[in-house]
Amino acid sequence: MLTKSLKSGAFGGAALLGLVAPALAAFDPNLPYPAQVAVSDEGEKGFLFRRFPGSGRLYTYDLDTRTRSACNKECEGRRRPVRAPMGAKAMGDWTVVKRYDGTGQWAYKGKPVYTLFHDTPDGQGEAGPWRLLRYEK
Repeated sequence: MLTKSLKSGAFGGAALLGLVAPALAAFDPNLPYPAQVAVSDEGEKGFLFRRFPGSGRLYTYDLDTRTRSACNKECEGRRRPVRAPMGAKAMGDWTVVKRYDGTGQWAYKGKPVYTLFHDTPDGQGEAGPWRLLRYEK
């Protein structure tokens, strides 16, 4: 189900070799995120950010830096950047990076995000330096 607002789920700590790890904070889908992004409840897998509208999964690129996208010109035809509107401001874990052409692009936890043109449901777009934006729980 693709939606712009969901209720928060719970996530507890984990045990490893009899030691209890500190509990991680639960992912809160009610925290702010850009209008160009939606949160999808994927059941047991957790929550996944998707492009809105359209529902394409979001990817990051290992060659990007926290301040600049490395996927430009020829690259961006197949890997479409999730553009931030002019004047967009950071919100929660989302920031705006400036692209080579002066436009803005959304970044999640410092990583610019993209969608894959003709992405497949089984995640075939995740290859080489491209990573599916991970599920959150």
